[in-house]
Amino acid sequence: MIRTLLLACFLTLAACSGETGDDDAQYRQDLSAASDRAKAKISFFWEHFDAPEVDEYDFSLKAAIPRRDGQPGSEDAWLENIARGDDKIVGELTVNPRYLGELREGAIVEIQPGQIIDWAFMRGDALLGHYTTRVMLPRLDPQQAEWLRPMLVGTPDGT
Repeated sequence: MIRTLLLACFLTLAACSGETGDDDAQYRQDLSAASDRAKAKISFFWEHFDAPEVDEYDFSLKAAIPRRDGQPGSEDAWLENIARGDDKIVGELTVNPRYLGELREGAIVEIQPGQIIDWAFMRGDALLGHYTTRVMLPRLDPQQAEWLRPMLVGTPDGT
């Protein structure tokens, strides 16, 4: 849980830094493609969520949550302590969002499966999933990237 929280804090800071120019368009395309890959592998996440192996823990989802500040669009936010029913998923925000009104870290949020844009969990010392995080690595603070890189080994689904 501590690793997940630290990771979420790092990624929130990185998302706020932003760069400009043509690289931004490519970056957005890369993030979109990473999200598509994560969605394509969501059944892998749920399979392990429902029956985790002994060394699997810290299951979390990244969701596009509609903004609550009067502006169009959504804010991407990581949720932990996930629970799911037949038609909804509930989780706790891992950090304070910027555009979600009164919601703060730890707030319980309900999402629909279609809002999921990434997923993650730990297997031993390895972070599985984090498709969008892998795209963000070059834009992270070098120390943050150095801390994360060893945990993001192999393929995102650990196969």
